[in-house]
Amino acid sequence: MAFLKSTLRFVYLFQSAQSFVHNVIRVPDDSRISVSLSASNEDGRVVSFLLDSNHHGDDWHRYCENVDKNLEGLVSPSPESFSAIHSARANAAISMNIEDIVALSRYLVKPNYTMELFHDDEIVKWRMIQGGSVEGVIVDSNITAEEGGRELYHEFSTLQLSQMALEIATNTTNHDANLLSKIHEVAQQAEKRIFLTVGSDLRGPQSADACFNFALAGVHNSSTHLFQNLVSVGTHELKRAGSRSSFPTKSVLHIVEKFAASDIRKEDAMELYQIAADCLEKKHYKDKMYIESLRDGTFGFHGRPLLWLWRFSSRQKKVEIDSEGNSKWKDAINWQDEFQDTNKPLVVDIGSGMGTCILGLASTSGNIHDKIPIEWSQCNYAGVDLNQALVRFGNGIASRWPDARKGRVKFFCCPADDFLSNLKSYHGRSTLIMVNFPSPYRLEASERGNLQLPSAENFMVTSKLFELISALAANDTNESYFMFQTKCEDVAVYLKNECLSSGMEGITAGDKAVENIDTIYSQKSVPKRVKEWLRIEPLAERAEGNLFWSQPLLPLDCLPETEVQCLSENKAVHRCLFKYKNT
Repeated sequence: MAFLKSTLRFVYLFQSAQSFVHNVIRVPDDSRISVSLSASNEDGRVVSFLLDSNHHGDDWHRYCENVDKNLEGLVSPSPESFSAIHSARANAAISMNIEDIVALSRYLVKPNYTMELFHDDEIVKWRMIQGGSVEGVIVDSNITAEEGGRELYHEFSTLQLSQMALEIATNTTNHDANLLSKIHEVAQQAEKRIFLTVGSDLRGPQSADACFNFALAGVHNSSTHLFQNLVSVGTHELKRAGSRSSFPTKSVLHIVEKFAASDIRKEDAMELYQIAADCLEKKHYKDKMYIESLRDGTFGFHGRPLLWLWRFSSRQKKVEIDSEGNSKWKDAINWQDEFQDTNKPLVVDIGSGMGTCILGLASTSGNIHDKIPIEWSQCNYAGVDLNQALVRFGNGIASRWPDARKGRVKFFCCPADDFLSNLKSYHGRSTLIMVNFPSPYRLEASERGNLQLPSAENFMVTSKLFELISALAANDTNESYFMFQTKCEDVAVYLKNECLSSGMEGITAGDKAVENIDTIYSQKSVPKRVKEWLRIEPLAERAEGNLFWSQPLLPLDCLPETEVQCLSENKAVHRCLFKYKNT
């Protein structure tokens, strides 16, 4: 029964979203006298959240005479419910949009009460009366308020709208040209919903959930205030209830981590993080370093928050190169349209997934163990992946950056070979190419394992790919670098040998080398794939020696989400770093 309800809810939400994006839902007629409460937010301003339980000023009586009596008919916390309705009424300059008032009454008015709108001294006021009604609102016949067009935000909460946006993003074809505009139409409905409700329909971690969903859907910079408003709601919710014993510690962590995984700017989230730190201290949370990172501003788009992205990406269906649309991708890339300065060195992540690695590198200025002399702040960054949903997430994050990183990061949805072929026309040099945790190929001689994995001939990293990388390096008089990392030991051995065969020079790990991989496995659990591989090839070459690094090659705040997951679960990662040196 629970499964049936969940399925029906999904169908209902998705069909509603589809009907909206195909313009089935009516919009208000601009010629009407009625004033939509959302219209005042068309300039994109940030909503001021004033859901203050202690706010009992004289202004409360302007549209409502008996405050205490009306509080009896509103859901808890009734002062905040009152404040939301009062804010909606105060923002209606001429007359009320009935659809807006009905939308508020559906979740703010108790079942055995009804909201009544009436005239008093030429002012439209409201009061609660006992007894239910179908719509939850009764309108005095003398009031000139007319029905505006019913829109999606009247029917669904902000969280539900975020779920719709994500469903559209992940359940449509990879190359739907109108997809992003459909997603943004739903995001605009959510902005109207927040302005109407002042966030009062988002309780607990729901504001963070909505923010994360919109980020995953790839919402771009046109909806920056949507994210800022959701952070404001989350901040208010932590102030309101975060210190209560009924508000679990995991919900506080849930809120800050999902906002961080959405790459909310630190200046927008610092108050949220400070309040969360206070809540965690009061709850005697044991990880003191975690709390300190919230206080000192180092908490953000790295570490534990990236586990939410890994969970999302790991559930996505693998896209193979011969899937519909991808094998036909032959469009030429106009680099001037993608980057502000195409003379900058380019860092490339092939199979970039959620893009956390290059998004992190674009925000740092450090070097990789001083082995590669790269000034990260002076580079452009390109991510390449076959999954449009993952690409859209990365481009959405980059589009919302307001600082010097803007115009330096771009994600492309295309096969790796096609991208590298286009890279020949890039003005600058390709200083670093990475392959982080590619989907492994199937062990052909095995009847076990994941049958959804690509066959060996469809593995992303082919001999042709290394030929293309070699050709790029041959035209560059500077040193260029290649690195890979993977969870699969057999894949690591294959990639290492391909690198050496293509003329790359391995960079030795020194005292950070993996001397004996079995010793590492003894400290962890031996992966099933390794056991099966060694059963098939008991004398196979192992991923050990001075070319395999035991520690991360990238700065710790620039790790791919999969590497973060491996470190959190104490799983082995196989890493190698190479260079081409042209003379």
